[in-house]
Amino acid sequence: MKKYVWCYIVFFAMMMANAQEVSGIKLKTSAYSLKKAKKQDKVYINSFNVFFEIYKEISDKKAGYKGTRGKVVGDAKVSLGVGLKGVDIAAVQQKTDLLYQETIEKIKASGYQLVSVDEAKNIESFEGFETYQGPLLLEKEELPGVIQCVPSGYSFLAKVPKKTEVGKSVAKLTDKFNFTKLNEKPTISKELGDVMVIDVNMYVMFTEAPKPGFNLGSLDKVAKVKINTNYRLVDRYTVVNSGSQKKSLLGVSVAGNKIATDVLTQFSVVYGKNKIGGSALASYNGGLKKSLEINGVLKKEKIKAYQAQQTIAPTLNNPAYQKIGGITLATIENRFSKNASWVEVDGAKHSDGLYNACHLFLEQNLKEVFD
Repeated sequence: MKKYVWCYIVFFAMMMANAQEVSGIKLKTSAYSLKKAKKQDKVYINSFNVFFEIYKEISDKKAGYKGTRGKVVGDAKVSLGVGLKGVDIAAVQQKTDLLYQETIEKIKASGYQLVSVDEAKNIESFEGFETYQGPLLLEKEELPGVIQCVPSGYSFLAKVPKKTEVGKSVAKLTDKFNFTKLNEKPTISKELGDVMVIDVNMYVMFTEAPKPGFNLGSLDKVAKVKINTNYRLVDRYTVVNSGSQKKSLLGVSVAGNKIATDVLTQFSVVYGKNKIGGSALASYNGGLKKSLEINGVLKKEKIKAYQAQQTIAPTLNNPAYQKIGGITLATIENRFSKNASWVEVDGAKHSDGLYNACHLFLEQNLKEVFD
């Protein structure tokens, strides 16, 4: 009897531990004539990606100025970077592979066949596209610090405009990829014989945008930044490039222009094409009502950095002021500071949390579409 009680306690403890890793999921879905799409028996997976963030950098600048009565204020700029230390990239790849395998097994078990990339590449919509196959880790210019993980055994089509660069590694071509746009999906479905076209993109982030600025009391004239940590599968998020010229995590050169890119965790289905208007005959979009938090991986923290502006005013003994030929010159310092912070995580817990959140998201959407 004691043996059974002990087994029950262990099982219950394991269930409680797993339950603590991911908060409750609430889908935000919209569907149009989905029953019509289910009547055919083929599916083409146009994209399947897990994106995970491992580094975030933001900056702020306060421009200097000349005030009244000879007062001069210098420039101040601050840059703050926060990264994850201990991430097991190989484990994330394995979990991404598992998520993909579970998805195609569910689709096949529901009685559907998968359209191969070899068949898809022959249609007009994919003219000029090339075939790539996972496992792949990619980084795009518009998503700095975020790695795109493509599952092993999954093939996709993408266009690389500059043929002269084909000889370079895939990592160095990531910002050159042109993928199919949303309005092109009905055409793809039609050209493949009216099949379901599925796109899956999941974004797991560890930083989130705080409210603008923060109070520093008497230090009012400062450049200031703040990054909040919160590990989660996001519903919607804006990835901001700080604008600094640097090499990215995979060695890709990141441009200096500041870029803000909106990302959305989504499971989408498009089927067929209307003769008039070109819209889909049927569609489904499954997202999250709110981000799915992953617990037990990292603490929620508020990481701050600031740089005060230098202010000088003319006084009898101020060495920053000089008189040359009857002209008063002020020497002001333009200040810059850069701070980096690394958050230690357990690689196994990090990848397990990513898997649990994405698995739950996929499971719920696959039920909505294929059950």
